[in-house]
Amino acid sequence: MKNHKSCFNTMLTYVPIRNCLHFIPVAIEQHGTEWPAEWPKRLENCPDWLRDKDKVKDDTEHWKAIVEKSYLTGMGIDWEKVRNVMDMKAIYGGFAAALSQQKVWVMNVVPVHAPNTLPYIYERGLLGIYHDWCESFGTYPRSYDLLHADHLFARLKNSCKHPVAIVIEMDRILRPGGWVIVRDKVEILNPMEEILRSLNWEIRLTFAQEKEGIICAQKTIWRPSN
Repeated sequence: MKNHKSCFNTMLTYVPIRNCLHFIPVAIEQHGTEWPAEWPKRLENCPDWLRDKDKVKDDTEHWKAIVEKSYLTGMGIDWEKVRNVMDMKAIYGGFAAALSQQKVWVMNVVPVHAPNTLPYIYERGLLGIYHDWCESFGTYPRSYDLLHADHLFARLKNSCKHPVAIVIEMDRILRPGGWVIVRDKVEILNPMEEILRSLNWEIRLTFAQEKEGIICAQKTIWRPSN
């Protein structure tokens, strides 16, 4: 049997389950020896087995500031109509944690080509899943009210042969009237804006500073004209 640590850190999908059986933890720095704190304290707690405690704290503060100062007030999004949210490239669940006071449900998606941070997302009491964005996402059409993608496309541009297919998948799983927030490099956002317009989406906000930018777009209720 393979060592569970190497499997835990490097292999996410397409691995026989027998190879990833975990041993019973015996030391406090191992995952699984501590009972998580009560909600919502567990959102802020860093267990002893977590190595990147400083990165987690920085990520949490980063998204808390962005959500409070920009997403909740500066995008024109009616959060009273937002219930199902997806973070398409969750790292430590900081975006979802920043929305913990809102009446929303957040699915944290850890791309299979990214570091395996899903165990800590679970440790925080959040929901999450692995996914390869070069493939379709297993959900019904029009399931989500808001999709959030932070530098997802820059990471996938060399992995997926047709990145436009990811945008089409976003259009499929987002309800009419739903929102998308994409943060990425300007070279990624410029053609993406044209793709979204071709799908008859409304571009509500664009902003760029140096080589980084953001797009906030809304899917419309569109019908082809006769």
